[in-house]
Amino acid sequence: MPVKNIHIDPVGDVLFSKNNRSTRIRITVKSSGVSVTLPSSVPYREAIRFVETKADWILQQQSKMESGLPLFSPDTEFTTKFHRLKITKGNFPKVYNRIGNGIIQFFIPEKFDINHPSIQEYIKKTLVEVMRQEAKVYLPKRLDELAKKYGMNYKQVFVKNAQTRWGSCSSEDNINLNLHLMRLPDHLADYVILHELAHTVEKNHSPRFWKLLGRMTDNPQKLRKEMRQYRVSGW
Repeated sequence: MPVKNIHIDPVGDVLFSKNNRSTRIRITVKSSGVSVTLPSSVPYREAIRFVETKADWILQQQSKMESGLPLFSPDTEFTTKFHRLKITKGNFPKVYNRIGNGIIQFFIPEKFDINHPSIQEYIKKTLVEVMRQEAKVYLPKRLDELAKKYGMNYKQVFVKNAQTRWGSCSSEDNINLNLHLMRLPDHLADYVILHELAHTVEKNHSPRFWKLLGRMTDNPQKLRKEMRQYRVSGW
């Protein structure tokens, strides 16, 4: 049974297996990874396109598997572009936060279980709102700087809390940037921005696209691989 392991953004590595008895393309999501079974007569490129159309669903299933694990604790190291997370447990009357001087600090009463879903959701929503405010200020400015530097043109920029993509470029050259870029290293956030700017000229990932992107940043394929260390969902 022919098998191929192919990386598909934003899902990750996907194991494709051809089977003579298969009558349709089937996706299986497990904790061990994503696998796809396809009929022997179906080309791999068709199965890849099918997986790409199901990316949102796949990421949702992966997030459900991970949701049982606590995201944040006093030992968690988490930084945004301009802030650092700090969680303190102590003799506090209630759960609350304080944001300032580059710190997002959460105060959790000793009697409360920090792993409780309501506390985890409170922390996550606060961090998203901080990143949203940072992104609205930083990302449009940085996009404009890089566009001018490389002589690229775009129409509008939108900052979104997307669940599957770091960025996108529409057919009308409007650029969407994910507020979660605020938790990436600077060089990777720039890579995403330049990637979308390149799409204003080349709408697909053809050799011409990578050649264009290579004129704007060193070794884009290496940066692409480095991006695989980060996920929009499951953070």
